[in-house]
Amino acid sequence: MPLELDISYSFQRLLEKSRAVSGRLVSRQLTFIIDSFLRTRFEKSSGILKKGEEVAVIALGGYGRMEMAPHSDVDILYLHNGVPDSKLSAIISSINTYLYDSGKEVGHSCRTIKESFRYLDDMSSFHAVLDSRFLTGSKELFKKYQEEFLAKLPVKFATRYNQAKEDQLSERFLREGRPILLSEPNLKTDLCGLRDIQYLYWTEKSRSPIRSLGGLAVLPVFQSGEVQALEEAYDFLIRVRTALHILTGRKHDRLDLNLQPEVAEYLGFGKKEDMQTIEKFMNTLYSHQKNIFFIVRVYLDSLLAAQKKGEAQNFDYEGIRFLKIGNTIFPPNEGNLFADPHTLYKDILLTFRMIQETGFEVSGGLLSEIRFASHFLDDDFRYSAEVNGGFISILQNKKERGRILKLMHECQVLAALLPEFGACTNFPLFSYHHEFTVDEHTLLILHELDRLDKGEFEDREILEVYGECEKTEILALAILLHDAGKVKEGDHSEYGAELAVSVGSRLGLSEEDTDLFRFLVEKHILMSELSSKRDISDKILIRNFARTVSNPDRLKLLYILTIIDTKSVGVNVLTNWKKAILNVLYKNSIDFFKNKRTESEDPHGEEERISLCKDLVVYLTEKEGQDPKISKTIASFAYSVIPESFLKTVSNRKILKYFKSITSLSQERNGDLLLDLEQDPAFVTVEVVSRNIPEILLDLCCSVSSEGLSLVGMQSYTFEEFQIHILQVTDSQGSGNISAEKLSRMEGKLRLMASGELQRDSIAFERTEWNPRKTIPESIINRSVRFSNEDVTDTTIMEVRMPDMVGLVYRILRKVFDFGLKVSHLRVSTSADYAYDSFYLQTKDGEQVKDAELLKSLEDKILIIQPVERMTGELVF
Repeated sequence: MPLELDISYSFQRLLEKSRAVSGRLVSRQLTFIIDSFLRTRFEKSSGILKKGEEVAVIALGGYGRMEMAPHSDVDILYLHNGVPDSKLSAIISSINTYLYDSGKEVGHSCRTIKESFRYLDDMSSFHAVLDSRFLTGSKELFKKYQEEFLAKLPVKFATRYNQAKEDQLSERFLREGRPILLSEPNLKTDLCGLRDIQYLYWTEKSRSPIRSLGGLAVLPVFQSGEVQALEEAYDFLIRVRTALHILTGRKHDRLDLNLQPEVAEYLGFGKKEDMQTIEKFMNTLYSHQKNIFFIVRVYLDSLLAAQKKGEAQNFDYEGIRFLKIGNTIFPPNEGNLFADPHTLYKDILLTFRMIQETGFEVSGGLLSEIRFASHFLDDDFRYSAEVNGGFISILQNKKERGRILKLMHECQVLAALLPEFGACTNFPLFSYHHEFTVDEHTLLILHELDRLDKGEFEDREILEVYGECEKTEILALAILLHDAGKVKEGDHSEYGAELAVSVGSRLGLSEEDTDLFRFLVEKHILMSELSSKRDISDKILIRNFARTVSNPDRLKLLYILTIIDTKSVGVNVLTNWKKAILNVLYKNSIDFFKNKRTESEDPHGEEERISLCKDLVVYLTEKEGQDPKISKTIASFAYSVIPESFLKTVSNRKILKYFKSITSLSQERNGDLLLDLEQDPAFVTVEVVSRNIPEILLDLCCSVSSEGLSLVGMQSYTFEEFQIHILQVTDSQGSGNISAEKLSRMEGKLRLMASGELQRDSIAFERTEWNPRKTIPESIINRSVRFSNEDVTDTTIMEVRMPDMVGLVYRILRKVFDFGLKVSHLRVSTSADYAYDSFYLQTKDGEQVKDAELLKSLEDKILIIQPVERMTGELVF
């Protein structure tokens, strides 16, 4: 193999034996490999230079810092003293072409020392220059470059860029509602990533000639161990980034969920099939990121203190002295905060109470002092009546209690007080649905609680409900523990409820408050489950749900918890559709409490149906101007529609509309399908009345999915040979903002399929727009099909959990119809990583499906559904 092609081979040999080696050491060795080949190439090409013609090859950026990853760009400056363009082009072409042929991306510039001053008006270029490193060529020219350029970088640029970096770090690290830890962090650009550390390093390097991160130890703001922790965190991030480059074969900086098992195994944390391997790896990463967070906070303190040096003043709060600079509170300059073991517990609680009452910003230095003191918080702290009383007082105060709890968590005080929540610290959730760790997700919910307390929540209706809530301190406690059960296998809600009872007893809550606490934790996903998987217009379901909740006060707290919990899972998870169905469930349940009836009054609902028919006749006669005889005919029609829920759930206006549609189809010889669309804020309602088109529902599913739309709900009714299908359709963001063009194409496809002019399978698995969703590792999804004959007397409910894929509902329905079953109702709940769909099944006679063998066969058929493979071999998801 020619020498020129040996970079990739040399990289491979090095990386095969360096999995457990320091990240920065590996990156330096990778840098040395490129350096050696590049110098050889320069020696071969520089012979064309005459005496007096000087070229210095200088490494810039990450290459200059000697922090190369396997697929990092190679940034080079070709510095010269006026060498002719033809000779420069020959040298540059020789080196760059060689690097390109070796699989390297090259960024290069060619300048004189004087010209270099022209290219400092871009911050990235300025930083790249700060990391200049001599490679080969003229050492004399490089020395001039150091003396005449690097030593004379204009102060205005350094000042401007340092201020920009400070502003960005402050925005990222001091914004209270921002989550620190992500499920899929970008190691370079996300919070507590490589770029944040580099910003700190570059800021100080522009002020003094430090050569590495270790040089930061000379800064008075840092204690001896802090810079070492920062170096260790930086080293680990580089190790992980190197592993990502190797495993993906390209420049890839995001630690995707599907890559985490591979990276964890590559770095020696264990077998990738073992979930504990990934947990240990991610916990290590998160611990390093937390260290970065606190160290950068401390650094920002020093900048603020320097800027507002003259504003420093002592601040006393109930015998504890602090230092106040502007609106930020610091530990005192003299004396040791929290040094007295006899008052330690009280002083820590008083500090948080002071922050809550004053609204002061908290310096990283004060947080670090509290973190250090938290190591002395033992069981006595947790069981202290005084401490628990102070903690409950913080929860009862509606001023920034979410912010205070977040600060307590960051300082490890909350873990000492509530180890049940502390176990969630840095606990990863291996789900595309959840963007954050358990503790970060919880803190985001608490941030939404603060917004509710301030009246800043964007939904006014939610604010009104929250304004009627009592015992919001119990809601705050429930938020803390609602997902604490996820650290243990099994039903996390059940385990969380057990923890709530234990915590309630320890905190001295009353029996009533402990029961409310337990209820909110145990049932925190109930409204979400029911609204997305059940027919929430079903009065029996509403009755049973209301019994579970027991009273309107509990319902309001549970509704608020469900809303802010869903919103805090990730961006765009609380869609308009989800808000709408949760609101319907809430309002239906509130109405039940207002109009509560006993079961003995009308056990089968027959009296209610007769009453509804009478009301329908009155409505049609008085409001719609219908002839009384026609009105009675329409009521008779509504009474006869199957299932019986038609009369209870469909509005009088709609009943009249569907009656007219069926009458029209009865009189038309050529028309077998009528379609209408209604736009709502959260969805588009698609209403289809058809005659003698048995599989019209399959056609509907195909037309919806082929336009990249989501079918989120469906009700089906039959009357003689007619079918009524009412579908709720949303866009990919869960809203009803669907263009008229899409809806028109969807309708056109439906009519073509219904007439037999278009085959379903030709469009069932295609999209008309790009779908950015990642391929889901099968190991993350637990496929399941479950049947229940308990909730509805004449219906079997089938719940299907599957990896989401194009045309999934269509394919499941096709399996159902193959077994001769009907579907009367459908609820679709799709998260970022799975579909959880509920199908209301009946036999052809309108009864429950009780044939166990048939249900087992249907389950087996559904479980083996796989993504459809195109002719090209590309998987369609």
